[in-house]
Amino acid sequence: MAAKSNVSSKNASSNISFKDSIKTKLVSILLAVAAVPLTIAVIVSYQTSTTKAKNDALNLLSSDAKVVEGKFSTIVQQNVIALETCASAQSTIDYLKTFNQSGADKKRELILAQMDAINTNINDGNKNCILSISTGDQLIRTDRKDFTNIADRAYFQECWANKAIAVSEIVISKAAGNRIVIIIVPVIDPSSGEMIGSLQRSFDLAVLHEFLADNVKNGYILDKAGTVAAHSQFEITPEDEPIVHTDEEYMTSTLSANTFNSVIDGKPTYTSWIKEPTTGFVVAVSETNSEIMGPAIRSALTVIIIGIILLVIAIILSLMMAKSFTDPIAAVNTSLGALADGRFVKVEKFDKRNDEFGTISKATNSVIGTLDEIVGHIKESASSVGVSSEELSDMANQISQTAEDVSNAVQEIATGATQQADEIQSATDNVGRIGDAVNDVQNSTNNLSGLAGKMKEASEVSSKSLTLLQTSSVEMTSKIDDIAKTIQATQDAVDNISEKVEGITSIATQTNLLSLNASIEAARAGEAGKGFAVVAEEIGKLADDSKAMADDIMREMSTLLEQSKAAVAAAEDVKSGNNEQQIAIGETLDAVNGMLQDIGSTVGGVQNISNGADTCATSKNAVVDTMSALSAISEENAASSEETGASMQELSATVTTLACSADNLKDIAEQLNEEMKFFKS
Repeated sequence: MAAKSNVSSKNASSNISFKDSIKTKLVSILLAVAAVPLTIAVIVSYQTSTTKAKNDALNLLSSDAKVVEGKFSTIVQQNVIALETCASAQSTIDYLKTFNQSGADKKRELILAQMDAINTNINDGNKNCILSISTGDQLIRTDRKDFTNIADRAYFQECWANKAIAVSEIVISKAAGNRIVIIIVPVIDPSSGEMIGSLQRSFDLAVLHEFLADNVKNGYILDKAGTVAAHSQFEITPEDEPIVHTDEEYMTSTLSANTFNSVIDGKPTYTSWIKEPTTGFVVAVSETNSEIMGPAIRSALTVIIIGIILLVIAIILSLMMAKSFTDPIAAVNTSLGALADGRFVKVEKFDKRNDEFGTISKATNSVIGTLDEIVGHIKESASSVGVSSEELSDMANQISQTAEDVSNAVQEIATGATQQADEIQSATDNVGRIGDAVNDVQNSTNNLSGLAGKMKEASEVSSKSLTLLQTSSVEMTSKIDDIAKTIQATQDAVDNISEKVEGITSIATQTNLLSLNASIEAARAGEAGKGFAVVAEEIGKLADDSKAMADDIMREMSTLLEQSKAAVAAAEDVKSGNNEQQIAIGETLDAVNGMLQDIGSTVGGVQNISNGADTCATSKNAVVDTMSALSAISEENAASSEETGASMQELSATVTTLACSADNLKDIAEQLNEEMKFFKS
């Protein structure tokens, strides 16, 4: 039965399956704590980064359209201002009033010089300014070519009808054969308020192609009819078929600017457009969805890669943490398993730690050391008891044999008086030997009684040590409860920090919205708001950094919270194991108390043997007296023989009892030695 128990204790640790192992559960919990928030964070970051990148790209696309429209508007305004300046000059007004009178040639040359100055100052490659009258006849051309009548031109009629600036659609210049648009302004006589002429300037659309190519990757400008005037990616010649976009949003919408998506050449494309207020031309900037989402996807992939790296780090840290928890437990389990097998193996290495595992290791080593000393003392005592019991058994057998010889002698005395003297002498000698044997028995029983007392004292020491160990284990359970309460307090503090971090995140979000509103207002302010736009952008970056930092803190707090919960669970596991240890110690204490009872029985048996030896001494004295009486009174041989026979029967019974007690003591010693073989040290 003991062998079976030993085998069970050896295989106890090896019977734990992989899924039931504390290390497996601990690693799984730590990985779940790290992987779940990390996966959620990566998914949220992916969605957020792609959405934000798309919105930023669309905002940038809209900004590009505004920038291009602003520069185009500047070109238009430069032409308009130059034309209006010349048209409102008094010299121009005087010339139109007197162009058909004598002396008008000098005024004409002055006007022509002013118009040439316009071309020089603008310096866009366009050299043709024309001054006309109400009939459409041209009076001055800066290109010095032949005059033509433009009364049938729509832009001319619009200018004269509204007495305001007008811009033509795309036309092919009859003189130069190139694609142009014409900006025309009225010449008003301030004295009468009537329109007396018009001043126009041609604008070569090839210049717009170069302008777009320098400012945007994929942009174009359309006239009021929806015909593409210029494109950044290719140059349009007069021979090319006109590209007309009459069905797009910028031609059908009442808005002055917007962004829409469409499919161009089979690719999803976003287009941001804005109308130039003076000309009514549309400036549009396009970008495909793949170009917009490319940086966002690359950024999201970077986030995913970083998430995978962090997950690998979490796995490594989980394994290291689980190992730091389970290795001390495994070492203690090994020592306890060896103790269950009868071997005293102390916990090495981990008893130097200053944490709870170090305390458990030290306590285990203390128990093993104490039990080792107790078992050593018990083994020594058991060995002494065995030797003494063997000696006592031999003495008892010797006394039994002597008693048998005495009995035979008494029978011979009874049957033959003739041999009385010899038999009495023989009996006297035998009684002397009995006295010596009884003295030896008394000495042996005294020694055995002392050894039994020592065994009882050692067992009492063992019982006290086990009681102290049980008390220490109860105190350890109380300390584990204190640790669990401390970890719970840490968990409450982490919850409070998490609430504060949520407040920081809310503030960062509101700051980001404020930055976005500031950027919008700065964009509306144009050139004057550029500095403010930079500040708004920096505020937005700071808000994003604050939110990212708050998110990082929130993730760390979540990880710390989950680790605290895991620590509480681990403390509960240690507490459960400590309770099991208390049960085992209680069982060991019961066994030692039982051993105390057996030793008490042994002491009682030794006392019986001592009493038997005293009885032998008394019987020996009686036999000596009887022998003296036989020597003095030979005539009473018969009566003395009967008295001697009775005394020898009493002696035989006493010796028999002594022999039985010696055999019982020998059996107890053999059983104690057999049980002590369980302990190997």
